[in-house]
Amino acid sequence: MNFFIKHIKVNRDGILTMLVFQTGLFILGVIMVACINAFLNDTQDYANIGGLMAVFATVFGGMVRGGGGLNRYRLAVSMGRTRRSYMFFDPLLTIMNSVIGVCFAWLLSRLELWFYSMIYPGWTLEIDFFTKLTPRWLALLILAMCLLDFFFGALMLRFGTKGFAAVWFPLCILPAVTGGCISALKEGSTNLMAQIGKGILFLIQVLSPTMWAAVCITLLLALLALSVLCYRKAEVRM
Repeated sequence: MNFFIKHIKVNRDGILTMLVFQTGLFILGVIMVACINAFLNDTQDYANIGGLMAVFATVFGGMVRGGGGLNRYRLAVSMGRTRRSYMFFDPLLTIMNSVIGVCFAWLLSRLELWFYSMIYPGWTLEIDFFTKLTPRWLALLILAMCLLDFFFGALMLRFGTKGFAAVWFPLCILPAVTGGCISALKEGSTNLMAQIGKGILFLIQVLSPTMWAAVCITLLLALLALSVLCYRKAEVRM
């Protein structure tokens, strides 16, 4: 437990950086809503896009934190800790950071909706994104962030920066590429992106939600096993 407290103190700047990053994206989201309502929106409604972007910042911050896993591991070793203690306590710190980030995003979302109710009296709340993020989904989100952070740290430890970048960058652009391919298909295009979108929709429809859940759980367990293997083979001495 003493090591965990020391680990928190040493890595406290990480959570502060994430909160600042969340606040920045939140403000950007609020500005986007204001601009959309001022120049593009034909109906009198709004949504808490700033709060949603704060959630995205939490996820992104968790992925970036994974890139610092190598430094955290070496620091823990320099403090006389073993692989086993690091693999137990560092994920706990990740969970703590994620919970703080999600709670902070929720508070920002409530502030955002209050702000809109003041500047857009009589307007309709089109969607509250946090009503879609139920406690179950938030718990799954936090668990996934913890596993990804653990996995990226293992990548840095085993394969260095190149191995980390080879996985991290594709994951960052994958949502945008997937969305673009599906949009191209819906627009009736026949180009390569539309064909990829057709294949993505086929894969989504061919499996039931339960089967997809099983696939995701299997993938996460495989990442966890691979991460543990990388840490167990890591050099402990400085």
